[in-house]
Amino acid sequence: MTYDVIVIGSGPGGYSAAVRAGQYGLKTAIIEKDPKLGGTCLHVGCIPTKAFLHAADVWERFLHSTEDGIHCENPRLDFPLVSDRKNKIVAKHAKGVEFLMKKNKVDWIKAYGRLAGQGKVEVIADGGKQILETRNIVLATGSEARMLPGLKSDAKRILTNIEILDLREVPKSMAIVGAGAVGVEFASCFHRFGTKVALFEMLPRIVPVEDEEVSKELERLFKRKRNSRRNRCACREHPEDGQWCPILGDAFRRQQGGRGGRNLAGGGGPQAEY
Repeated sequence: MTYDVIVIGSGPGGYSAAVRAGQYGLKTAIIEKDPKLGGTCLHVGCIPTKAFLHAADVWERFLHSTEDGIHCENPRLDFPLVSDRKNKIVAKHAKGVEFLMKKNKVDWIKAYGRLAGQGKVEVIADGGKQILETRNIVLATGSEARMLPGLKSDAKRILTNIEILDLREVPKSMAIVGAGAVGVEFASCFHRFGTKVALFEMLPRIVPVEDEEVSKELERLFKRKRNSRRNRCACREHPEDGQWCPILGDAFRRQQGGRGGRNLAGGGGPQAEY
């Protein structure tokens, strides 16, 4: 089959490109290896974290409502319901992206896409392999969780941005390795949910790729709320006994008491194989 445009990846960059191509009357296909459209941003990134941040903000207001003259007796955080609401929001938006594909006559190919030469894309699915021809290829594969050397997520102690969004209870403590946008979002919301958070960053300031003024203001707010502690500390060891994770060495052990904590490790990297 021949297309005018094939888009590999269905995140915000990919589906937007596919929609515009369809609006221009081009025969377009979008290739996505995951079961639903939307990519990292929708399913394990921007959208679910914003749902958590909203819930954390509402919860914090309930805890301090008397400051606004409102008395709330015995407020209770039902974290499974917070998670369920997040899942409903994600599912609704995924359906919306799917509708956009149908509306603009974009073929949704549920497969893994691989460049197979000039104007050719190999799609790999359970049914086998197929070569598609196209005049134009848009690479919009996005990002995925990147683990630190020697570490592997286990959904119990060591988490990435994927596993942390599937938690059904609020952890007692958490070490977050990496103070970029994702790290500080999770630090902010879980601190307000009641988790004791330690935020680690190798570079001199948090959110290091943002303007320095942003870093200073965010760190000022964190300190005022006693949100988390920033430490310049390197990961160095993998847990073996399953009791606690000493990847941050003595600094983490002193702060977290050596046990009962979760560790959000790593950052993001290109979602592609070379």
